Amino acid sequence: MIPGQLLSLKIYRKAGFPMLLFPVIKAELYKNICRKSTWILVIPVLLSLLITLGFRTDAVTLTITGNSGSLSCMDYLFMNWTVLSSLGLIGLLILLFSSIQFSGEIERGQIKFFLLRSSSRSGVLFGKYLSAVIVSALSTAAVLIFTVLFYYLMIAGTSHGNGEFHAAISGLTTGHILAYIGLSLISFLLWIAVSFLFGLYFGPFVDFVLTAVFLYGGNYIASQDMAVSRLFPSYWGNQMLLGSEQPDILLPALGSVILTLVLTAAVLLFAAWRFSNTDIK
Repeated sequence: MIPGQLLSLKIYRKAGFPMLLFPVIKAELYKNICRKSTWILVIPVLLSLLITLGFRTDAVTLTITGNSGSLSCMDYLFMNWTVLSSLGLIGLLILLFSSIQFSGEIERGQIKFFLLRSSSRSGVLFGKYLSAVIVSALSTAAVLIFTVLFYYLMIAGTSHGNGEFHAAISGLTTGHILAYIGLSLISFLLWIAVSFLFGLYFGPFVDFVLTAVFLYGGNYIASQDMAVSRLFPSYWGNQMLLGSEQPDILLPALGSVILTLVLTAAVLLFAAWRFSNTDIK
């Protein structure tokens, strides 16, 4: 090791916990750009394009109660998102990406690179988790942005679109649609954390399958009208679409979001403790 690298390593080891995260996040983001498996997250954008082409040519029919005419941008975004989310593809790809990023590196021994450079295994785990969240958030944002772009390029000027931006579906506003999408995505903070926890015990494939079971189980419960369903943020997103008054669901929706964040923190803390006491071969 050359003197410059040795000095850098010493400074890195003496840095505070927040500073331990930044090198891991930076390295992970760069690695994810170069890693071919990351590009599976582009698939929903391609599917959105296919749906748009199909809708434009009348090969695909998109209908929703409350709309009898042409669609605005937010109307189309909502309907496109509903199709993609009903397939479950976005969630599955995010979980597959997370499994490869953590469990896959443990299985292949690649994670030793970070462990040799860091005095904190917790810093490595949290850094990799935040990187997975950032990449997942960017890929989801790309789906939404490109869907809007596809609308204005291929739908707005046809009989299917009216060129307006804000929602025109009866009973829904642009805020309702964005809140619905946001509430449906909050739970992925927890599912990615669960994927990291399972990754300490299982290989990437088993990790992915088990987390996917939790994902679909959670989605099923959130779609029902049970007491436990109210613990899921996506339940309140669904209630918003069903016409519940926003003031009536604001506090319980916020409570479900806080609960999800607390559970996410608990899972990550347990995973960090377990990771710190795991022998990496």
